[in-house]
Amino acid sequence: MKRVSDPKLRQLALDAAHEATTDVGRMHTNDMLDILCGKLDKHPDLHSVLLRKAAQGALRDLGERRSPRRNRTTGGLYHPESIMKLGHGVWVWMKDATFTDMTAWGRVAAQNTIRTITADGAKQKYVFERTDAFRQNPSFERLAPLEAAVFDYKHVSFDDLDVEDDWAA
Repeated sequence: MKRVSDPKLRQLALDAAHEATTDVGRMHTNDMLDILCGKLDKHPDLHSVLLRKAAQGALRDLGERRSPRRNRTTGGLYHPESIMKLGHGVWVWMKDATFTDMTAWGRVAAQNTIRTITADGAKQKYVFERTDAFRQNPSFERLAPLEAAVFDYKHVSFDDLDVEDDWAA
């Protein structure tokens, strides 16, 4: 499944985030959502994109809620109405899963676990390095000047960052 990404929609969301940002750089999602809804209401040309995003959100919610989970009664993962995500946008009702489906589901789960652990390890390393730098440089109160002074941050366009547009399951 591909995420719907529309440049105009992304810009409106970014504008909403900027409008909702407080003087200390915080923003609350409910405020951003209210501002964004007001902006979207003025753009009927985005209706089809918004409809697709809403449908994707509903499917994502279905997949998360129906994902196999430990059954307190049986102790197992099986429930006939659970949905197994096999990768590449293919899902199967658990009651209809085959040997091949079980293998694919296990592979996807292992890959997701590895990806999560790897990403979390990198994030924890980053947090440790920055909190340590904050302790060693108490004159810095915000991350931006600390990044520039201690870690030699060089600005690049956010659009040049490696952002993954696909999601595996």
